[in-house]
Amino acid sequence: MEAVKDDLRPEDAPTEIYDALGRARFFADPGMDRFVAVVMNLAQEVWVQEERLLALEEDKGAAPADREAKLKAFIDRVFEPVRGA
Repeated sequence: MEAVKDDLRPEDAPTEIYDALGRARFFADPGMDRFVAVVMNLAQEVWVQEERLLALEEDKGAAPADREAKLKAFIDRVFEPVRGA
């Protein structure tokens, strides 16, 4: 796996959160970092499907949706377990 370039890191990022390949680590177990990445990828895919569904519904004559409100509600639902912990 290729190392992350230093210029992609924020200037004030603490160096101790990066592994030998330059990937940020937030949990003691690297498997947990990978699991969180999987969950975030799935959430992105779910939102893409929601956007497509909204577009189809609007094409069929449904009232335009407030996408920003729906996105905020979606993000709130995805992160609720983290925020409530």
